[in-house]
Amino acid sequence: MKTKYIIAFAACLVLFTACHKPGTVQVKNDISGVKIRDVRWGDIYLAGELLPGQSSDKYTVDWFTDDLPATYKVSFVMTANNQQVYLETTEEFTLDEDDELLIVLDDKTKVKN
Repeated sequence: MKTKYIIAFAACLVLFTACHKPGTVQVKNDISGVKIRDVRWGDIYLAGELLPGQSSDKYTVDWFTDDLPATYKVSFVMTANNQQVYLETTEEFTLDEDDELLIVLDDKTKVKN
């Protein structure tokens, strides 16, 4: 009897994990002349510091991390001329299941303080 429950539980677990395909998110700093640090997509930490032209590592988002699809803004601290300012994008970025999201921050990216 106990074996039936274990088999049923294992089958449910396999079925549940097979239904959720992870996605990846990555951010690239194309803002000219500034470095950005403490880069986050929602509450997910993506990078410590990115110089112009650099990209973060790909971060895998699965059902342990967050439910997909997930939509968040990007926040970061921008540093230029020994000045720092906390910024957040006005646009939200959506990651779907089994998707690769590359967020490119450039001079035209709309942000708020």
